[in-house]
Amino acid sequence: MNYKLLSLNVGRPETYETGKGALKSAYRKTPVDSFSYLSFLNFEGDEQADKKNHGGRDKAVCLYPAQHYRHWETYYEREFSFPSFGENLTVEGIDERDIHIGDIFQLGEAVLQVSEPRKPCYIIARTHGIDDFPARVMEKGYTGFYLRVLSEGKVDSENYMKLVETHPNQVTVADVNEVRYHDRENREKIKRILAVEPLAEGLKQSLKKRL
Repeated sequence: MNYKLLSLNVGRPETYETGKGALKSAYRKTPVDSFSYLSFLNFEGDEQADKKNHGGRDKAVCLYPAQHYRHWETYYEREFSFPSFGENLTVEGIDERDIHIGDIFQLGEAVLQVSEPRKPCYIIARTHGIDDFPARVMEKGYTGFYLRVLSEGKVDSENYMKLVETHPNQVTVADVNEVRYHDRENREKIKRILAVEPLAEGLKQSLKKRL
């Protein structure tokens, strides 16, 4: 299965004004016209402002499905240009309901593995001036997800993401979102998720505390 990369995006921390005051973040990223080298921690030219909650090996790359933009544009009756949701990769057709934790993709020269869903935070709301946006994302399940880098390499903005291996446990990103936000006390579902070895370590620890 191949998925088209529509926008490759990077950004460094900056301080900008929002309706609720100044905010320091690398959320506002810029599309790359040609290519960027992807290391184990991030794309060249990309950086995280809050390294406690963002970045690291398990969150090296943030991906957001391009088709979700159309939903939010209809819902909020406004336009969102790529990459309005702070993602490194804007990819057409990929979906949280079909992609599994541990799935492996080839993107240009790099090899990536799905590690966990993205957790929407206040930065999204403040940047766009939409207070309920994180809640709506969790409700709908349109979170996007993070990937770790298994093999470094050059990524071109015209590349396709190629699925090269589906994880045998077949726990989807949507399955994790369901437990994370809705079916929070379902011990059997939590155990099934925890059995997925490639799940990000931070999320593993959080789910273990629920048990």
